[in-house]
Amino acid sequence: MFTEERAIWLYQHYRWLESHLPSRLEANSKTLVLPTSEFFPMLNTRDHVFAEAIFGSIRRYMEVSHWQCRLEPQSELERQARAAQMASGILGDSPYSGADGTFYGGESVTITYSPSLLSEPAALIATLAHELCHYLMATVKEEPPCGWDEHEILTDLAAVHEGFGIFLSNSAFNFNQWTNIQSAGWQWSKRGYLSEAELGFSLGIFCVRSKHDPEHIMRFLKPNPGETFWDSLDFIDDLEKEAT
Repeated sequence: MFTEERAIWLYQHYRWLESHLPSRLEANSKTLVLPTSEFFPMLNTRDHVFAEAIFGSIRRYMEVSHWQCRLEPQSELERQARAAQMASGILGDSPYSGADGTFYGGESVTITYSPSLLSEPAALIATLAHELCHYLMATVKEEPPCGWDEHEILTDLAAVHEGFGIFLSNSAFNFNQWTNIQSAGWQWSKRGYLSEAELGFSLGIFCVRSKHDPEHIMRFLKPNPGETFWDSLDFIDDLEKEAT
């Protein structure tokens, strides 16, 4: 359940991220990245070339194009094995952030992605933005108020801070239903570490803090995160007044 206490937690840690993420050339210029051809004009060829083009654009919008980083596709067997290991707890405190993407730090930074995401560009963008934010978070030396145990949640929040909140919000939950002559059914999937409501609220923080037009943002949001986003704005305005 999304509570007022959780909303305040997100607001406080968003403000913490603002002051602790690494400075970049235009760090004060908060671009809202949109799911439009203006931001991602490349044709989806559903291969690694397409993933590389998306990755390059995300790096440019985050202003980390000059940071050394390699992108690689996972094999489906590798993706399934890692997902099973994470679910079992075998990996413990590992660099893995999920079956859809991974981040390896050290001397050579490598980010991987599941090839299944090539048919879901919005989810691919959300995943790669999250993984790149692991790179940003790896440069932060001071422990956050919540402690490093919450680093995955903070990484999702950092991706919202970097302008990718629409992609994370819209990819957080998917429900599909089908019917034909022979069968009918449904399936759902969840991505990321923040819920739809938490991401909608976090996007509200981004909107208020960066002075973006909320009506413009609403045009691109799914109904569930969009409702939370819209309802959050007055509450966030009040938090802003209290913080000054």
